[in-house]
Amino acid sequence: MTTIKPQPGPQERFLATPADIAIFGGAAGGGKSYGLLLEALRHIGNPNFGAVILRRTFPQIRNEGGLWDTASELYSQVGGKPKETTLEWSFPSGASVRFAHLNYEADKYDWQGSQVPFFGWDELTHFTEGQFFYMLSRNRSLCGVRPYIRATTNPDADSWVAELLAWWIDQESGFPIQTRSGALRWFVRVNDDLVWADTAAELQARYPLIPPKSLTFIPARLQDNAILMREDPGYLANLLALTPLERGRLLDGNWKIRATAGKVFNRGWFEIVEAAPAGGLTCRFWDFASTEKALAKDDPDFTA
Repeated sequence: MTTIKPQPGPQERFLATPADIAIFGGAAGGGKSYGLLLEALRHIGNPNFGAVILRRTFPQIRNEGGLWDTASELYSQVGGKPKETTLEWSFPSGASVRFAHLNYEADKYDWQGSQVPFFGWDELTHFTEGQFFYMLSRNRSLCGVRPYIRATTNPDADSWVAELLAWWIDQESGFPIQTRSGALRWFVRVNDDLVWADTAAELQARYPLIPPKSLTFIPARLQDNAILMREDPGYLANLLALTPLERGRLLDGNWKIRATAGKVFNRGWFEIVEAAPAGGLTCRFWDFASTEKALAKDDPDFTA
């Protein structure tokens, strides 16, 4: 008999949390995607249950060793049948798990009219904030399963996810606050802003007409994935070989590290000469940055 279950530690806590929205990971190799695929199996005995797992682009789903390949190893063991053309798995009860992408911002509108009890977001920082919160409107259910969201992520200091998870992250060091791992917080949206509280009752008292949602963050690192550490001990060396920036994100799980002066260009790439070569071209270059203002609070870049 094959036993399918999460690994002890963060992966197990990810599958146990009662949060409406749970975000898992914050480093490479922590068993994030496998945990997401496991969660989608929870209700496959319900004939009316349907799960959707999202990546930003189609190739990210079908890449070698990616979501589809891992799902093939896992879902076939519980009676799942794949439909390659629609990237969907069907189970004996009639339940299904579908893989989809949201390549463009406007792709979210393709889901108008849908009701999906469970959305799984793989690598949440790859998606826009608008895509994520719009798809919450599609997270509804008539199958008896309370609608919920699960997501995985790696750190990105400049992403909207970093702001969303700020309470769980030490804003000085950039590392997760371990005592807050798995702790639930509640929020409501008031105009363009999320208002947070430690309990649902606090928000219900302040905003009685807005039902609050619960959210949690459960950090995990490579060291939490005992199976990967045992089966592929060389993967740690791969992460250690990364640049300091990427190593800080993917190995250490730092949410504040970013490229800074002195770390973008390597002095060794350039030859130092006494004078500019004779007959050389003089060049000017403008970076025509332009970001549309989407929200009232936005302060986008532009070129004058």
